[in-house]
Amino acid sequence: MNRGSAGAGKGKQMDWKPLVKEISNLDRTVIPHSRLEEDGMVFSAEAPEGEPLELILYDRDSGEEKAIVPFPDKPCIGNIRVLKVSGIPAEKVSYNFKCGKEILQDPWAQRIYGAEVYGEKRSGKIRCGFLTDSFEWGEAIPREGIPFRDSVFYEMNVRGFTKGRRSGVRQKGTFEGIIEKIPYLKSLGITAIVLMPCYEFDETEAFRRVRVGAPEGSQDEQRVIVPETIQQPLKSESVNLWGFGPGFLLTPKASYSASGDPYQSFCEMVRALHHAGLEVLMEMDFSGSVTAEMMLSALVWWRSVYHVDGFFLFGDQKCLDAVCRNPALTGCKLISEYFSAPDMYPDGRKTAFRNLAECNRGFQNDARRFLKGDEGSLQPFLGRARYNPKDTAVVNEITTHDGFTLMDLVSYNDQHNGAREGQGASQYSWNCGAEGPTRRKEVLKLRLQQIRNALAMLFLSQGTPMILAGDEMGNTQKGNSNAWCFDSELSWVDWSSSSMSNAILEYMQTLVRFRKSHSLLHQERELSNCAMGDYFPQYSCHGENAWFAPQTAQDRSVGLMYSMKGEACLYVAYNFHWEEKKLALPDLPGKRAWKVVLSTSDQKNKVGRTISVPARSVVVLEG
Repeated sequence: MNRGSAGAGKGKQMDWKPLVKEISNLDRTVIPHSRLEEDGMVFSAEAPEGEPLELILYDRDSGEEKAIVPFPDKPCIGNIRVLKVSGIPAEKVSYNFKCGKEILQDPWAQRIYGAEVYGEKRSGKIRCGFLTDSFEWGEAIPREGIPFRDSVFYEMNVRGFTKGRRSGVRQKGTFEGIIEKIPYLKSLGITAIVLMPCYEFDETEAFRRVRVGAPEGSQDEQRVIVPETIQQPLKSESVNLWGFGPGFLLTPKASYSASGDPYQSFCEMVRALHHAGLEVLMEMDFSGSVTAEMMLSALVWWRSVYHVDGFFLFGDQKCLDAVCRNPALTGCKLISEYFSAPDMYPDGRKTAFRNLAECNRGFQNDARRFLKGDEGSLQPFLGRARYNPKDTAVVNEITTHDGFTLMDLVSYNDQHNGAREGQGASQYSWNCGAEGPTRRKEVLKLRLQQIRNALAMLFLSQGTPMILAGDEMGNTQKGNSNAWCFDSELSWVDWSSSSMSNAILEYMQTLVRFRKSHSLLHQERELSNCAMGDYFPQYSCHGENAWFAPQTAQDRSVGLMYSMKGEACLYVAYNFHWEEKKLALPDLPGKRAWKVVLSTSDQKNKVGRTISVPARSVVVLEG
């Protein structure tokens, strides 16, 4: 594929006098953003009427300014001015725009130069460029996509995942570092990694996402949240580690590349993960002034050029809805905080692949309250555990980058953020009897059990589970729920090994295997609570008496039975009361009997016509 124009031969001094073609009419060869064509480079920029606009050309490697080319005074369309430059090879060029006295970068840039050192102030160093390279993907990997029902997501920050001193990788904090960790990722049983913003953003500028309310039409008016990007002061020792905020949405982050070529590094990472059977999803922040056209172009670009499998989307929901309906994204996983199926599919879903999913704080908040044993928390959690829409999938999370880690959720009552990070939303946390680090054995034992409980709630519910990198090892941020501005051991994954971390990791791996081997736990649509002829309902709730579900606000225990013809029945007993509870077990047909297969407690379980469930524990039985 010819990505650039013909240029100077080897060993010859390059002529920087470009051949310029002014384009005043929009025709089939021009689109209103910068791009490469067979006969040259098309540059497109916005400028107010009457304002002088110029193109600055630099030597790509040295950054030396080589030529200044004025744009035509007459716009091509609206406020967009366009010109074409030929006679200079695109692979030798970087560029910027100058409007009046201000130097501007191209939001449609395919490459960014001058941002190779992480945390370094940019101060006018940034230059734009075109993608002129090609990547050898090798043997084609089928890309039909892993269904949401069979997926397990793992959210990570590219830098924070391997930057820690005990990560054991050579290329710390990079795309290459993730490649080195593929054997570990495979051992977890996950199916996809979810990358926090890894397109080019300025980490020295302070932006963070805040929660401002529920989308219009949402069924979870108090729980669903939408992000809005705001700017705040940033101290010299801080960075925007998370990466949310404005950015160049078409190019991988240069400082995440160990090789110095972010295009090659990102492609190599995706190829390696795909060959290992793992998908790659990206979090994209479309907050602020990002247009629907830019959203769609960015998603299609990452999908086609970088072979990305899906996206977590943040931004104006109505705009996201319009973009996600585009047929160019059919078959691509698209996750937002809320999708309205009737609006997205007014005539019903036509595609076999369910590619839209919602991911909001509803499950997280309800599960955390039930885990604590809060009054009135049982019924909301039961709705979350079963929730599995027909047309749009659901992604569940107990923790995410924004809030407490799983270890901190059971170790702190209060947020220990400090003045500059501010206090986030309620964490619904409980420290199990001591605030922060402790040597009290009974507290540590309870924390481990609560972590197991939280993971069980996540993996035994119907939606796609997503875990935060490091949670499977008991990673802590010392009670900080908003560590967006820390580029340090506080926010990096801690790869230290301990008896606690090993126990958490082993239990999570067990849960992943158990979920995968029991299709009842990950169906394509919501389980029915209606009896099927002479067989049990697919889903039923039980209390002290079989078939009678707990109803009061004081109830903190329940037995959920999953049943489907041809498969063994499952009974998940939840007890988040501080005392042992007995739950009734429905009689099984024939010679079948209930047998305990998983428990978050070390205590023995007495099984007969009832199951004795220890305080604050989850027990799973198979029939």
